[in-house]
Amino acid sequence: MNMTDNHGNPEDPASRRQAFEPAYLALHRSGELRRRAGALWAMMGECRLCPRECGADRLQGERGFCRAPGTRLVISSYGTHFGEERPLVGLNGSGTIFFSHCSLRCSFCQNWEISISGEGMEQSIGELAGLMLCLQDSGCHNINLVTPTHYSAHILGALDIAAARGLRLPLVYNTCGWERLEILGMLDGVVDIYMPDFKYWEADMASKYSAGAASYPELTAKAILEMQRQTGTAQYAGGGIMQRGLIIRHLVLPNNVGGSEMIMEWIAQNLLADTYVNIMAQYHPEYKAQEHPELSRTITSGEYAAVVEKAKKLGLVNLDIQGRRLL
Repeated sequence: MNMTDNHGNPEDPASRRQAFEPAYLALHRSGELRRRAGALWAMMGECRLCPRECGADRLQGERGFCRAPGTRLVISSYGTHFGEERPLVGLNGSGTIFFSHCSLRCSFCQNWEISISGEGMEQSIGELAGLMLCLQDSGCHNINLVTPTHYSAHILGALDIAAARGLRLPLVYNTCGWERLEILGMLDGVVDIYMPDFKYWEADMASKYSAGAASYPELTAKAILEMQRQTGTAQYAGGGIMQRGLIIRHLVLPNNVGGSEMIMEWIAQNLLADTYVNIMAQYHPEYKAQEHPELSRTITSGEYAAVVEKAKKLGLVNLDIQGRRLL
């Protein structure tokens, strides 16, 4: 069954929260969540929160490769978001928090004003906790953290505060996919839903278009396997609202820059057939894409259809086919 086709009415949010307990609550009660937040904070002394391991002393205010301003937390925006995947959005929306800056820095970034230029406003950890609770009070189905890696210490600290004040929503870790296994180990028992990108199949493509990130394909594949191990088979509430599990996003790029069909093969060979895979069609040339002729146009209907057909032939049955207009 394709859960993305479930159009049932979600249960009342209040009753659903009573039945569901997010993973992070047990760690909060034991004090482990606070301990892990402190351990991640210490890592910013010679920062190694992301695979760049740039070594910037963020505790002394240095900017790392991601350009995050030391230990200061910068948030671009937050609110109820209806543009995410259906199992996250439901009727009431996904409670989305967009963090500024990014360690990957793709040449074609669709949100470069936030991720590279760093647009946003500084917030305290306590204020971040307040945003989480505000989104819960608004009826959102989850807390969706967009580009969280370089602020993981702040997030766990805020989560500990918010949990003490009544936060009970599933936590979504919305990441580029390029994660260190050590950091994912510290998120084990914290994150309910992982939502990684899988952007590239080939190391040279990742290096060329994402600022030398040649390890992207290898580390992302390992990271996704660890995410699957942590969250297990997807669990849903009424109306197909996901409460736990894995969502993989793949943005189809022109001229097969991303190696889309090979990524579909890897998913089929290494994960369950009903793994939720969002095949994204919204690429358009942004940021520095025009400097690369192969990225200077949108994708064709043939390019998108080939990826979808490949995924179907491989037996993947839980596909979110966003570009139906191209088929």
